[in-house]
Amino acid sequence: MMKRLKFEYRITIIYFIIGGFWILFSDWFLNSIIQDINILTEIQTYKGWFYVFVTGLLFFIYIKRHLKQLRLTEKALKTAKKKAEESDRLKTAFLQNMSHEIRTPMNAIMGFSSLLADTFDDKTKLQKYSEIIKQRSHDLLDIINDILDISKIESGQLSVNHHVCDLKALFAELQTFFVEYQNRMGKQHIKFSLHAFNDTDQHLIYTDKVKLKQIFINLISNAFKFTNTGSIMGGCKLDDNKKAVFYISDTGIGIPFDKQQIIYERFSQLQQNSEVNAGTGLGLSIAKGLVSLLGGELFLESEPGKGSTFFFSFPYKTVQPLEENSSTSKLSKFHNLINKTILIVEDDIYNAEYLKEILTHCGVHVVHTSLGKEAVEISLKQPLDLVLMDIRLPDLNGYETTIKIKELKPLIKVIAQTAYAMEDETQKAMDAGCMDYISKPIHKDHLLTLISKHL
Repeated sequence: MMKRLKFEYRITIIYFIIGGFWILFSDWFLNSIIQDINILTEIQTYKGWFYVFVTGLLFFIYIKRHLKQLRLTEKALKTAKKKAEESDRLKTAFLQNMSHEIRTPMNAIMGFSSLLADTFDDKTKLQKYSEIIKQRSHDLLDIINDILDISKIESGQLSVNHHVCDLKALFAELQTFFVEYQNRMGKQHIKFSLHAFNDTDQHLIYTDKVKLKQIFINLISNAFKFTNTGSIMGGCKLDDNKKAVFYISDTGIGIPFDKQQIIYERFSQLQQNSEVNAGTGLGLSIAKGLVSLLGGELFLESEPGKGSTFFFSFPYKTVQPLEENSSTSKLSKFHNLINKTILIVEDDIYNAEYLKEILTHCGVHVVHTSLGKEAVEISLKQPLDLVLMDIRLPDLNGYETTIKIKELKPLIKVIAQTAYAMEDETQKAMDAGCMDYISKPIHKDHLLTLISKHL
């Protein structure tokens, strides 16, 4: 009750309570033990001074304590205000940077798309413009993925999916990826290589390959961003304690010691020269979050002017190599799709045309509809091997459509295709009866591999 009152009301009430009790009980006590009027009068004088001294001391302690609490609260508010202002400043800078980062590739995509019609007969220009559109589309997708990834990491929506990971194959993929990246960034003069430096032939581990690859991509991209000459090297070691240790080393500008902790904070790159260091400024923050998700840690050794080395490690399980004859030839792995019938449920005509082109090229008979209700009717009238189900449809959504189809044809196989990219959405698809899902944008090899796995 007292805490709800203002300070001046509290101190007034306390004063009256102390004064009232002092007058009542002190007079009663003195009258009960002293009968002499002269002595009682003299003691009453001392009693008054004692009251002044005691109340003054109590109020001094109380007010001092109150002022101390006020100063602490004021300090905490100033700190919170400073953090909020810094957060707002960084978020504003981030949004401005995002606007620039998104508009830049979009400008190229839209511009060169409009030029395609004018250069249709010039195959050289057509190929050049198509390649630019493809590259800038990848850039735009990287930006969107960065934003989604940091959001999912901070909201705890990412989970670890362990699979067999071939480190040699992963390094080969990364090597190929960054050769193209170097060409795109104009940094072909920088030497880049990845290699394993453990003494054993063990190169198969049980981990989340997708997240491991993303960690490497973020760290290597960051190295290229701040390295203008020299080299970028990377590798791994599988130690005896079942811990995988990876590193990425560059000869770039280096990082001062007092900045080596804040580089993992969101938007920290925006405090630097954004003209020189283009990008979202989320890469290292995402890498650190993914390493933590894998149960590991990320740390840095760096010296300004000499370069930086990022190390990260996490526990792993070894996997025995498979026999050579257990894998199929890349050329023949999609032969099981020939003469299969697949229903594409997709309301976007361009996405539908893209999927149809991929599947018909593999000998698949394609049926298409843009409506959920029509998809249910087709599944009743026509034998289907598989359904590619878009989640967002104009009538029934993909979940409702899948449930109705599975009620009528429980054995039919359904794969969800969605642009939502959130784990709770994929779980909804599974609960509705989908056996798998694929996120947009859909890559040809990923789509064919996924369908082939279920047919």
